[in-house]
Amino acid sequence: MSTATDHGAPRMQGRKRSKLACEPCRELKRKCDGAQPCGACLRFEYDCTYQKAAGKRKRGASQPCEPAHSSVSSQQDSWSPLNGRVTSAANPSNNLRSVEANSGSAFLRRLALRLDPKNAPRMHTFAWNAFLGARQMTSAPVVQPVTDILSQGEMGRLASVYFSKIDPVYGFVDRQQVEELIVRRWTTSTVNKTEEAVLCGIASLGYLFSQVEPTRAELNLVESARATLERAMSDNPSATSITAWLFRAIYLRVAGTHHAAWMASCIVVHMLEAAGLHCEPTSESVLAIPAEQVDPETRRRLMAVAQHLNIWMSFDMGRSRVSLYNESMMVPAAREGDKTGELMELLPYSAELDPQKTPEAADLIAALSAVMERTHTSPPSILAQCNLALCLCRRLQSTNVSFTGAMMDKILNLTAKGISAAQDILDARSPWHHMANVPFQIVCVLLAFDSLSSIAQLKDAMQCLSNVAAIYKTDATREALTTASLLILLHQRWKEKGASELDKLTKLFPVFASDAITDEPLSWRPEDTSWLDSIAGEFYNLDYSDIDQLLFPTHS
Repeated sequence: MSTATDHGAPRMQGRKRSKLACEPCRELKRKCDGAQPCGACLRFEYDCTYQKAAGKRKRGASQPCEPAHSSVSSQQDSWSPLNGRVTSAANPSNNLRSVEANSGSAFLRRLALRLDPKNAPRMHTFAWNAFLGARQMTSAPVVQPVTDILSQGEMGRLASVYFSKIDPVYGFVDRQQVEELIVRRWTTSTVNKTEEAVLCGIASLGYLFSQVEPTRAELNLVESARATLERAMSDNPSATSITAWLFRAIYLRVAGTHHAAWMASCIVVHMLEAAGLHCEPTSESVLAIPAEQVDPETRRRLMAVAQHLNIWMSFDMGRSRVSLYNESMMVPAAREGDKTGELMELLPYSAELDPQKTPEAADLIAALSAVMERTHTSPPSILAQCNLALCLCRRLQSTNVSFTGAMMDKILNLTAKGISAAQDILDARSPWHHMANVPFQIVCVLLAFDSLSSIAQLKDAMQCLSNVAAIYKTDATREALTTASLLILLHQRWKEKGASELDKLTKLFPVFASDAITDEPLSWRPEDTSWLDSIAGEFYNLDYSDIDQLLFPTHS
C-alpha cells in the first residue's frame, strides 16, 4: 500500500469547496461541495442547478435537485407509546430530519429559508427561556455559606415560594424534611455539603420565581451551590447530591444558557445511574444493589423529572439524550395538589420521538391525538402538553403530512390553551422556561400551517410574546419578539409575491374573453357561471395536498 495513496485520499475526501458552485450556493455566497445535487441544496430542498462556464470542464445539462425523500418507510415496524415497539433508523437522512423536526429552532430556520433565503434569521434557539444568562450581574458572585447569605426567616419565605410554585409541577422533595433541614442548619449547623447545596438550590429558585430582577443573594446562592457540587463530583452520588444537582439543572433551564443547562441535565441522569436509582431494584440481578435506602416514590420522582429535562433539552439543541439501560419510566403516585404525574405521563410519548427511532406517520398522528385528548390542569403542565403536541406536528410536517378539518381544530384549540397558560404564568411571575418558548413556537407552527384559522391565531401568540418582553426586559425576550415579527413579515412578503404572480396570470388569462375581442366566437362561455363561485370557494379552503388530489386523483 503506497504512502502517496494513503495521504492523498483523505485530502480529496475532505475537500469542502468545489471549483464550480451551483447557482443557489453562488447566490447565497456559501460553500458548495460540487455534487449533483450538492449537500446544501439537498438539505434545504433547493433546485440545484449548475451554469456552464467557458473554458470549464463540461458538466452536462443543468440538473434539478430531487427533493429529499420525506416519507417514512412502510417496511418499518409500527410504533406506539402503548406497545413500545420501536425500530432504529437505518437512514441517516431520516435521523437528520427527525433532529431538525424535534428542534424548534431548526424548524424555524428551515421555514424561514423557504420563505426568504437571503433574509432568514440565523440559526439560534430563540425564546429558549426568558433570560439566556441575563440574570448574571457584571460583578462576579461570591461563594458563601447559606447562613451568611440569608437569615432563617428569609430562607423559610423562599422555601414557601418554591413549594407553592415549583414543587406542584416538579415534586421530588419532601417539604417536612426540608423544613427540618432549615431549622437544623440555622441552629446546630449539622449539615453536610450536599445538604447545603440543596438549601441553596431551593432558595435560588425561590428568588427566581418571586422577583423579576435578580438580587445579589440569588446569584451568590447559585454560585455557592455550583462550587459545592463540583467539588463533590468525586464522591459517590447519593439521593441528596442528585437532588441538589437537579435543582441546579432546573434553575439553568429557566434562567441559564443552553450548554450549561444541558450538561447539568446529563450529569443528573448519569448520577442516577451511578447511584442505582434509575430502575426498579430487583433481587434477581447479580449487580450490586444501591447501599442507600431511598423511598421508591422519591426515586421515581427524581428519575422522572431528570428524564423530562434531559429529553427536551436534547431535542431543543439537536443533541443526544442520555438513554440508560433498563431505565424506569414509572409514573409517580398521585398526591393532593401535585401535578407532577400530569407532566410525567407525557414521558413515553416524548422518549419515542428520539431521532434514532422511526415511527410511521399514522403512529405519530395517533400519538398526537392521544396527547391532545389528555386533561392537564396547571399552566406549566398545559405548556408541556402543548410543547409535545407542537413537536409532533413538526415531525408530521417533516413527512409532508398536512392537517385539516377536525384535527386542525383540535391543534388550534390546544395552542390557544397554551397561549393562555403562558399568560397565566407570566401574571404569576413564574418564569417557567416555556413561558416565552411555547408562544414563539406556536407562531412558527401557525405560519407553517398557513391556513385562515391558523393565521387568525397569530395575534394572540404575538400579544403574549409582547407581554413577556414587557415584563422580563431581556435581550432574549426582545430578540424572540423581533424574530417572530420578522418571520411574519417574510411570510407576508412571500404571500404577496405569490398573489402578485397570480394577479398577473388572471389578467393575462381572464375567466371570460375581453369584450373588445369579438372576432372569435365564445361558444365555450357558459350561460350560468354560478358554479365558478362555488369552485373558487372550495379551492380557497383547500391545502396543496388536497388540490393535488383533486387535479390528479390516484386510481386504485
